[in-house]
Amino acid sequence: MRVVIVGAGEVGRSIAAALQTDHDVVVIEKDPDRLQLLQELDVLGVLGNGASLKTLKDAGAERADLAIASTNIDEVNIVACAAAKQLGARITVARVQDAEYLQTWKRGYLGVDEMVCSELITSQAIAGVIGLRGVRASDEFADGKILMTETIVEENSPVLGLRLREAVVPPDCNVASIIRENAVIIPRGDDQILAHDRLVLIGTPEAVHEFNRRLSLYPTVKEILIVGGGRIGFRLAQILQARGLKPKLIEPDEERSRWLAENLPNTLVFHGDGTDIELLEREGLYRCDVAVSVIGSDERNLLCGLLLKRMGVPQVIVRVEDPTFITIFERVGIDIAINPRRLIAEEIISFTRGRIEKSLSLEHDRAEVLEIKVSPESPVVGIPLAQAQIPAGVLIGAIVRGESVIIPRGTDVLQPGDHAIVFSTKEAAQQIEKLL
Repeated sequence: MRVVIVGAGEVGRSIAAALQTDHDVVVIEKDPDRLQLLQELDVLGVLGNGASLKTLKDAGAERADLAIASTNIDEVNIVACAAAKQLGARITVARVQDAEYLQTWKRGYLGVDEMVCSELITSQAIAGVIGLRGVRASDEFADGKILMTETIVEENSPVLGLRLREAVVPPDCNVASIIRENAVIIPRGDDQILAHDRLVLIGTPEAVHEFNRRLSLYPTVKEILIVGGGRIGFRLAQILQARGLKPKLIEPDEERSRWLAENLPNTLVFHGDGTDIELLEREGLYRCDVAVSVIGSDERNLLCGLLLKRMGVPQVIVRVEDPTFITIFERVGIDIAINPRRLIAEEIISFTRGRIEKSLSLEHDRAEVLEIKVSPESPVVGIPLAQAQIPAGVLIGAIVRGESVIIPRGTDVLQPGDHAIVFSTKEAAQQIEKLL
């Protein structure tokens, strides 16, 4: 596949790095310094404006199977996609930050075949882990029929020390992997659950939540504090309101605070600073079950998150723009650090993966969870899974067949059109993709 990427920022570089092995990748960037950073990748760099027809022609956009516009400016991305489509690009994907564009766009409109919104994806990712104590990552597959979580086993967990077969895993839930330090394990029934293990669970949302409650004893969440009322904070508050919750939100800009108060009827908005201890104590804002910091800078989010953690908040989630900070943030006490650019890059990469409907990277790209639509030509169709040549490092965690969810055993078979939710090590991902 020939892929043209407009923008060599964090998102564009991540996409280029992921696609360089199996695709012909061309990256357009107007900043020479950013273009220089691409030299370590097996991609072609073109210096110029990605919204220019001339530059797109220089990059061969007329022969592109996929044109991706991933700059930090929404309007540039939309124009770049329109221009690439006019030249003959088969599929165009625009990254946007403002969710308002999703309301005015429809598939193919203005030359944009797919539109991916970072503020919406990020707020949904945060909402997905709120209240799941110990859960580092969470995502839905097969239109919400399947939930995947990566959950840390805490030192006081009721299942600590048990063999997996003794842990009473619900019937509609599969422990797809145990991640222990640097090892990614496809587990068996006699594997023991140890402190700090990270369990990858795949199953129906009800069953996964049930087992997570058993793992981490997480309480019912009632009080949620959001620090930062920008696009992500606003969108997150809307999602929580739709769940029947009444979050509290701190916003430092007075005019923005008034706007938020008018547009979030079930959210209590405070004008102030999330690191203002006097405000947090006076209003009792620190007495919450979950705190989310989504203010401007990584440093401010870290400071705010650590302060709230020190004040006793059970779960603290922060946004981090620099992906190299994720591990550091979580090691110093932040429960979950979410990187919007990584989320948007993963979403865009999924458009290059044929029958893969969705993919999610775990453990800094050492493992993946894939939703694969099973081909009629797959050699494993109709063969009991115990007899199929499933690659090492792979576990089929769930099968969605129409409206039915199957947690497979060795006697189950795959049928054409099934959606297989697969856990795979990075090394085995291409093998299982080709097999199914």
